[in-house]
Amino acid sequence: MRRIRIAAALALVPVVVAACAPSGADPTAASQAAAAPATSAAAEPSPSLSATAPETSESPSARATVDADAKVIYLTFDDGPWVPYTQQILDVLAEHDATATFFVVGQMVAEHPELAKKITAAGHAIGNHTWDHSDLTTLSDDQIRWQLSKTAEAVGPAMAACMRPPYGSQNDRTKAVIKKAGYRSYLWDYWAEDWNQPPIPQFLDYLETATEDGSNILLHDGGGDRPNTVEAVRLMMPRWIKKGYTFEALPGCLTRHEG
Repeated sequence: MRRIRIAAALALVPVVVAACAPSGADPTAASQAAAAPATSAAAEPSPSLSATAPETSESPSARATVDADAKVIYLTFDDGPWVPYTQQILDVLAEHDATATFFVVGQMVAEHPELAKKITAAGHAIGNHTWDHSDLTTLSDDQIRWQLSKTAEAVGPAMAACMRPPYGSQNDRTKAVIKKAGYRSYLWDYWAEDWNQPPIPQFLDYLETATEDGSNILLHDGGGDRPNTVEAVRLMMPRWIKKGYTFEALPGCLTRHEG
């Protein structure tokens, strides 16, 4: 079984290519989009979130941010809300009385506000995943603040005081801007390569490997077709429960953002 523990700190990785890298994106387009003034609350075109496999598994670890002694799995879902997968994942979680964290893209919230409300109504946490999934290291400080505030505006009072930088891409400058904006940044401990939608047996092997106390698991409810993600989580939930695990939102996402 392939081991996929996330190992290296970001400062040690020159180039970070994380789970939800858009396919064929223009590296300057995201920066230009982020610079646009927030003049309207209307939804803009959906961001291109189709995923390609990362070049390395040595991505930054968020392990120090989660209680490694807790008999808890921290399920996190990125890039939504997305039709139909967000609702399907909500249904699976509800069946097992499980709580998770959804790191939402602001544009998608603007397109599907009803799904964002359902996430909150079901008791899950909503974290900030920027407005259009830009690589924050390519943006100015003002552009980063705009990405975060625009998304928080779309989410409303349910916005948690946590965020996940797209691609796991961050540096000392972006971390400082994010912190000053009132957010705690979370990466992950494990991923299951669901940007590739692996076959279910392989997907389950990944999730079995990711099963450790306090594990923060990166999954996706958006960014493309995610039927295998829904099915793999549906099949794993009874296995995790049989092992004595419960499911909670990331601790830093339990507080609402004040901004």
